[in-house]
Amino acid sequence: MEDMLEDLGCTPAEKVTFATRFFRGSASNWWHGTKEYMATNEVEMNWENFSRLFMGQYVPDSFT
Repeated sequence: MEDMLEDLGCTPAEKVTFATRFFRGSASNWWHGTKEYMATNEVEMNWENFSRLFMGQYVPDSFT
């Protein structure tokens, strides 16, 4: 997905918005909670932070 978003010329913020539109169920719940936490704690939501958090939540260490 990251390559596609790069090809489309998305900004880091647009990448996050676009990618998270595909979330359903528990991933959507995780995202809404994470987004609220980051806003409350004034953490910048950019592609780098999003990728790190998403990978930490959903991708086992053995795959990274």
